Order: sequence, then C-alpha cells, then structure tokens
Amino acid sequence: MTTDAAHTNTHPHAAGCWSARRREVTGGGNVATFNLAANALTRYAHDRARLALIWEATNGRRETFTFFDLERLSNRFANALDALGLKRQDRIFTLLKRTPALYAALPAALKLGAAVGVLFTDFGPEAIRQRLADAGARLVLTDTRHLPKLLSVCGTLPSLEHILVADAGDEARAAIREAQAVAGNCPDVRVHDLETLLESASPAFTPIAVDADETCFFVYTSGTTGLPKGAVHRHAIGERLIATASEVLALEDSDLYWCTADPGWVTGLCYGVFAPWLMGCPVFVYEGEFEAARWLDLLERHQITCWYMTPTLLRLLMRACGEELTDQRDFALRRIYSVGEPLTAEVIEWAERTFGVPVYDNYWQTETGSLVIANRPGVPVRRGSMGKPVTGVAAAIIDEHGQELPAGMIGDIAIRPTLSSLFKGYWNFPEATRACFRAGWYITRDRGRLDHEGYFWFVARDDDVITCEAQRVGPFEVETALLAHPAVAEAAVIGVPDQVTTERVKAYIILHDAYTSARELAEEIAAYVRAQLSPVACPREIEFCDNLPRTRTGKIQRALLREQHEQQRSERAFSLE
Repeated sequence: MTTDAAHTNTHPHAAGCWSARRREVTGGGNVATFNLAANALTRYAHDRARLALIWEATNGRRETFTFFDLERLSNRFANALDALGLKRQDRIFTLLKRTPALYAALPAALKLGAAVGVLFTDFGPEAIRQRLADAGARLVLTDTRHLPKLLSVCGTLPSLEHILVADAGDEARAAIREAQAVAGNCPDVRVHDLETLLESASPAFTPIAVDADETCFFVYTSGTTGLPKGAVHRHAIGERLIATASEVLALEDSDLYWCTADPGWVTGLCYGVFAPWLMGCPVFVYEGEFEAARWLDLLERHQITCWYMTPTLLRLLMRACGEELTDQRDFALRRIYSVGEPLTAEVIEWAERTFGVPVYDNYWQTETGSLVIANRPGVPVRRGSMGKPVTGVAAAIIDEHGQELPAGMIGDIAIRPTLSSLFKGYWNFPEATRACFRAGWYITRDRGRLDHEGYFWFVARDDDVITCEAQRVGPFEVETALLAHPAVAEAAVIGVPDQVTTERVKAYIILHDAYTSARELAEEIAAYVRAQLSPVACPREIEFCDNLPRTRTGKIQRALLREQHEQQRSERAFSLE
C-alpha cells in the first residue's frame, strides 16, 4: 500500500488528537466498516427498490437509480479499474459533468481503495495540469467534450496512464479513436471507451476493507500564495458526515434532497453525494447550471423537500423572481440550507417569506471536511449569524497566541483538531499544513466574534483569497495565468465587492511597452484567463496601471489596491461582463 504520510505531514497536535479518538470512531478497530463507499451504497443495496438517485439532463431526459442499481454499476466500474491495474491509494480524478457516470465512478474508486478527486469541467488546460501533476493522478475519467483539454497537457503528466471516456455511441467511439491517434505525444497514456470496459466487467465486487485513516478524497483549494493545494481526507470522514446530515440537515427516509453544488466543490462531494447516501436518503441531480425558471420547475415537479445551495444562487433567484413566485406553485420544501459565504438577513427573509420554510445558514471549510458551525433545526436562528458549533465540535475565537477571547471581541475562528473529518494535510505542502495550526487549534483564517449567547458572527477573511460564487479563487493562480499573456508585464489580483457573487476578480495590469490600454485588450486578456482557468477565476474588471504597490521585500500590497479601488476610479479601468 502506498503511504501518503510524507506528502501531507499532518501537524503533530492534530495527529495526536485524531489518534486519541481513533478507537472510539472505529468501534474498536473494525476497519471493514470504513470503506466510505461500502457504507454509502453496499449497506442499502439489499433493498432493490430503495431510491438513491434521480438524475435529469438539460434536454429533459430523466433516469432513476436505486441503491441496488448504483451498487452493481459501481462494482462494474471498480472491476474495470482493477483490470487496468489501478490499486489501493492510487489517485483517480474525474473531469465530467454531473452525469450518472460520475456518481458511479466516485464510489467505484473508493471501493477499490483508491483516492478520488473531482475537477470542475470549466477548468482550462493549465488548471487541470496543475492539479493532476500535483496529485500524481494515474487515471482520469472524462467525456469527448473535455478530452482535448486533457490531451493538450498529458505530455506533461508523467504519472498519468489511463483516460476513460464516458460517452456512448458511434460518434463517441470515433472521437476516442481520433484521441488515441492524437495521444502519440503521450506514448504512456492509453485512451479507453468506458462503455466497452463496463460491458465485460462483473457486477460483483467486494470493497477493499481500508483503514479509517486511509485517504479517500483529494479536494483542491486555492490560497493567497503558490498553486492550488490538495486537501487530503480520510475514510473516517463518514462519521462526521452522518452526524451532521442528521443533526443539521435533518435528513430522513422521506426526504428528496437536492444539493446544487458540483462535486468539484467540497460541498457537492461531501454533502451532495456521500452524506445523504450514508443516511440512505435519495438525491436529485440536475445536469445543467442555474436558470431560475427551470430550477423552480424542477423543485416543484420532483417535490424536493430539502434544498442546499449558495447565497449567490439564492440572491439570483430573488432578483429573478421577486415577490411573484409561489401563488400557483405546489412546492414540497421543508428546509433550505446555504453555505459558502455569509447569507444576509435580507435574502433569508425573502426566501422564508417566499417558500414558507426556514432557511439555515451554516459554516465549514474544505479542510474541516464537515459542518462545524451551523444554524439548524432545534436551535433558535439569529439571522446573519453563522449559528452555533455542531455537537462534537469545539470552536472558539482566539488571539494570535491561541488564547480564547471573550464575547464581543474579534479574533480568529478556530476549531479543536479532534474531528475525524479534519483534513490530513495538504498534499506536497507540509509547511502550509503546519501553518494551519496554532497552540492546539486549527485556524480557519476567517475572522469573527462570539456573542454572549454562543452564536458566531463572521467578520472577514484573514487573507487575500477571493470568494466568488461560493468558490475560493487564489490571486496567485490568476496572476500566473495573466502573466502568460504576451501583453502583460506585471499583474496583481484582488477581490472587490459584488452584490450578486459576494466578490468579483479585479486585475491590475502593467503592460509591456508595445501595448496600449484599451477595452479590446482587456477583453482579450480576460478571455485568455477564462480559457486557462475557469469563468469564476476570470477578471470581471481590469485596470491598467504604471506601477504596483509593493513591500520592501517585493510582495504586492493588495490591501492598498483594495483601498485604491474604493477611493478612485481610473479612466484605464474596464468593467467586463
């Protein structure tokens, strides 16, 4: 078995806290119970009628899967992976839209004992390359639409051996044959037709009995410096997902649950797939993106009872629908949840008035792996607050020395690292892992305060990470893409307030002498970044300038740029929609 201890280098205090709880969590060491996929699918598959997934495509086509169906399909998938030589603790990634193949691939990889990571399909080639190279991925599942992006970078990925293409039909097979020819510059990479592999694979597979501490997920998160970092999670995460799905989401057998987040985001992976399945609760998945009218139709037609989404989407829904929404609607909603950024009292009031159900804002991070502070049923809601710590979570506001602060004082939001869901560390970034801990606390890098009744209130990020559409965008990642454009000599990126997306990306750019400030050039540069990274990371405002504020050591002073943005408007600044 490949060990990842050297890659993550978990902080000694965090490792010690987890060791102390390990026997309690594993029930005396019964490791077989800790294959996350076995807990999520196999345990419910004996009931052949128990619904697990309702999926709807953008063209209206619908498919339903029971736990029995997904158990057999994921078993075929696991056998196909095994036949290709994939093994325990190998890294397997997906670059696929929200299709049934994705929801079979995730548990299949875990049944094999491999670790799985999900890439957003709107990532460009460089964003894909960074993550696959860092993780040392051996296999990627994709489709014909995104296959060219993989082929363009596979020659720079020495660990990559297999690409599986999920599309079916003659056109897809023709695209695969063409890809196999194009892959000549990647002689060690084989391109396979997934449908063909599954046809010959057995529907019987015994999940690998993994240790609770073995890696299950790679979730990449952006920071203020350096490239995206892979947060590594263990199979024992299931304990906290079950606990929070019960206490916070209040999921029951009678629920039909829709988490709108893509599995490329930790919310979509943990609470869009595994938490509900661990509870035996069916999920609804829509292949497409946000459309207010379409989403309301789906909500009503499928009789969704529990809805988990971001504040950005709730705000967009409020703008699109206003007060004229539910007069002739027959919704079945019981609860709405929101995560990713602070939810304002205005949006909460609108949603509760419009849908007639409670709205619960909550808080957690990629690194915590599960909900840690939450508004939830049974706890009086303070609108605008983060809520109270979830049962089993020790949270506090601390100072720079790790001392707890009294109510009303602003400090760092911190969590005791005793959670089975807390990340093992950042893959290949041991220094960054160690920097997350202080005096026996995990530091969230968010600032907040505690009131006298025990509610937490968010104040601000403690770094320069940009929160846009509930996703985190790292300035360095965008600046690197900007500097690759031939016109850009220097660049600095900040987040500026946005009423819909919380923040938007703004870039300050110094041009090479041969180029002149112009809207056309700003649009060209933005399109270039969009193609390399993603629409969320694309600058929506570009300001050309002659210099950038820096410290004596050369670090860009983004705080000064934010002040500059607030205080003055340059004729060389261009808004890009």
